[in-house]
Amino acid sequence: MPDLFDPATIAAIRERLADLDELARRREAALKTSPAPGSRAAADRSLHEEARLVTIYAGQASAAALDHLHAWRLLANGPEIPIRAHLTLLRGALESADRCRWHLDASVDPGTRVGRAIATRRDDQVERSKFEASIEGGPRPDRPIKGRTALERIAELDDPDAVRERTDAGVRVVGFTDATGVLASYGHERWFRLSSGLAHNKEWALAATDLEISDEPPIAPKTGSGRFSASAPIALALTIVTTQAFRAAVADLEAYVAPAPGPIVTFGRAVRRRMERRRRDRR
Repeated sequence: MPDLFDPATIAAIRERLADLDELARRREAALKTSPAPGSRAAADRSLHEEARLVTIYAGQASAAALDHLHAWRLLANGPEIPIRAHLTLLRGALESADRCRWHLDASVDPGTRVGRAIATRRDDQVERSKFEASIEGGPRPDRPIKGRTALERIAELDDPDAVRERTDAGVRVVGFTDATGVLASYGHERWFRLSSGLAHNKEWALAATDLEISDEPPIAPKTGSGRFSASAPIALALTIVTTQAFRAAVADLEAYVAPAPGPIVTFGRAVRRRMERRRRDRR
């Protein structure tokens, strides 16, 4: 492993990571704040009880982003920088920050936000079902010690009566957007693909590292060799992008529970149904 980057680059990286503790405090305060009247959180919760999942998944995603950035800060303040492992930490932080923002999205209506949370819940249980079905490690109990199996949870979510009840309440049926789709919507697709390529050992992504060509004879025909080291410009650029994304996620958490800037009227299901019937009667 190489020594630290040049003094100017490592100082810039450390500066970008210096306010993580303050951002962590703001994140926690936002998650513990009761929704203000007229806030997006209040609108979501007036729609359906499963709106709780919006906060749950946004909280989990922002926690993952913070944890990955904290790990990168520990490395950046240490004696050495790895060749590429730090970029995979930034990948996890960037993905999680954007996923948090996707859950809190102010550009969509409450029905879509709650629908995204339910789609996330279903995707979560699908992945869990694959884990539970694995035969690796020998036989396992047919049922968990506590609670329901993943397949039972999926059946609950897919129950026609439950779907109808959510739809009648205004919850939209939406699909789960994969990570690449989410990051592309925030302008981070290329950074995500590059850092994912490094995480999954793709040769093309080694362009994000520095290579010093060796003068030694090749170890095989048509093969070159050399020494890879971390790229300081790439590390700084991705740190800037990722910390900006996390700051935006924290700001979105705060805005989610804050009063809306303009007048917003929220109402219960019975009122909404009466309004819909009146609109139909006017046609």
